[in-house]
Amino acid sequence: MVTSHYMKCVVKDGFEKVFEALSREFGTVYARKFGKTGESPSGIVLGEHYFFRAKNDAAVLITLESLSSGDTRIEIISCAGGKGLLEVSWGAHSAYVSQVKNFLTDSGFDLVIEEEIPYFGGRAS
Repeated sequence: MVTSHYMKCVVKDGFEKVFEALSREFGTVYARKFGKTGESPSGIVLGEHYFFRAKNDAAVLITLESLSSGDTRIEIISCAGGKGLLEVSWGAHSAYVSQVKNFLTDSGFDLVIEEEIPYFGGRAS
């Protein structure tokens, strides 16, 4: 059983500011920016967090893409961390995605949710 949670948002702020905030707060494993001079930057932030209710770590992957409007599109995917025979996460994945979303709004970023898929097990478009 695949347990995960997916959310796609547009953050109404520039890439650098959004990337720095997210990598500082959630980049416990890895954070990297991509893009050559003159190209729109993109980046990834990878983190993990122990969830007591699942008695395991869950992972979060955040992709960032600079948009021509000056905004930043992010995709947040939480996965892994299931416990027991059915690999149940006890809501840890949706909680982790919500932590990212709440961190952004609590930090003063304005965001628009474009898509959200609880129990995500496939490809998003």
